Amino acid sequence: MKKDAVIVASSKKTMSKIDNTELTKLNKQELVKLYQEMQTAYHGILDVSHIIEGISFVVEPLLKKKIEDALKLERHDPEFRNIFNLLMQPAKPSFANEEYIDILEIVKLVKKDKELFSLFNKLTLQETAERLNKNIKEKIIAHRKRFLYNQLNYYHGNPLSELDYISEIKKLLEENIDIDDKLKAEKERYTLNAKMRGGIIHKYKFNDEITSLINISMMVLHWQDNRKKNILTGVYYMNLLLGEIGRRYNIPLEKIKRYLPEEITEDKLDNFSMDDANERMKRYIIYSKRENGKLIFEIYTKEDYEKIMDIYNKTYIEQNDIHGASASPGKIIGVARICKTKEDLLKFKVGEILVASMTRPEFVPAMKKASAIVTDEGGLTCHASIVSRELGKPCIVGTKIATKVLKDGDMVEVNANHGTVKKIK
Repeated sequence: MKKDAVIVASSKKTMSKIDNTELTKLNKQELVKLYQEMQTAYHGILDVSHIIEGISFVVEPLLKKKIEDALKLERHDPEFRNIFNLLMQPAKPSFANEEYIDILEIVKLVKKDKELFSLFNKLTLQETAERLNKNIKEKIIAHRKRFLYNQLNYYHGNPLSELDYISEIKKLLEENIDIDDKLKAEKERYTLNAKMRGGIIHKYKFNDEITSLINISMMVLHWQDNRKKNILTGVYYMNLLLGEIGRRYNIPLEKIKRYLPEEITEDKLDNFSMDDANERMKRYIIYSKRENGKLIFEIYTKEDYEKIMDIYNKTYIEQNDIHGASASPGKIIGVARICKTKEDLLKFKVGEILVASMTRPEFVPAMKKASAIVTDEGGLTCHASIVSRELGKPCIVGTKIATKVLKDGDMVEVNANHGTVKKIK
């Protein structure tokens, strides 16, 4: 963790350098060099923190086994599931909930000011933005800057605008919730979680080994959440630089984003093939392998893409047994909705079952609407696990095949008590 903290601090210096640089005044060589510097910083963020994956996959089953033995209960026993779920409740807010708490503070100020409250209720977004007082405007700007990674993913690097946040404030005002009560509940939740965890450890007289494993799980849970925040912040800066590089070389951002870092050099950009870019826009696969201690990347398009995908898809055609780790308990029957893109998330309806490869901050609005959440990837400390517990939604993670086997509209049973997903029809 210490090494990761040093790497993150170094990457933030590069980000600060970009913030203080007028990109339009750099020549092509300087711009590409700055991109490569940011790319190195971004890879640094991904570097040491990958150890989290190994820790969670080892600690999680070990902890379950130790608690099973201590309680003399099987892991599918309702009492075991309840105890384990309470032990895994977060000790501090996820970055998604941290952003929610911060915007609630702004909503609280708006509700206290009759004139402001009237603006948000009666005017359009643009009109509201134009007539905001200095204090609220500055708070929205500061909120946007602090949470610029919110709603980003590993591909889309454009943060929400001030108008987007004004829209969010409008929606929260329309909900007419008691802001003071909500803020109090959100802020007290994590203290109560910690007290509850301590109470359970004391009640069942868990030994030092189990207590240490619980503490490691909490550490990994919050480290993983912080890691995702740092990665998505890196995506924002990469997107910023690629946008300017694309402008200089007359390459649309959506096309240049489909190129590997080693392909973003002056020489290769000077000889950029728009035909190849158009093929990558349709479909492509990046295949990596290690040769002589070095990673080698190969790009497959057209017929090669089809051959590889044909082999890949055949692997999952006959599989209907879907199971994973129960991240948050509950049992739900509902309609599956496969969400792979932002457009999919916009179509998501209240009560549907969210099925995704993994979840990221931009998934949170859909997660709030979902009756249950199922992912291909992740463990008990991943983003989906953290947020589903905060929302109290049934969640199964690490199924590996849910997005390949399930289709939009499938009626499915999600039994997050046992970690199973079944097609009903």
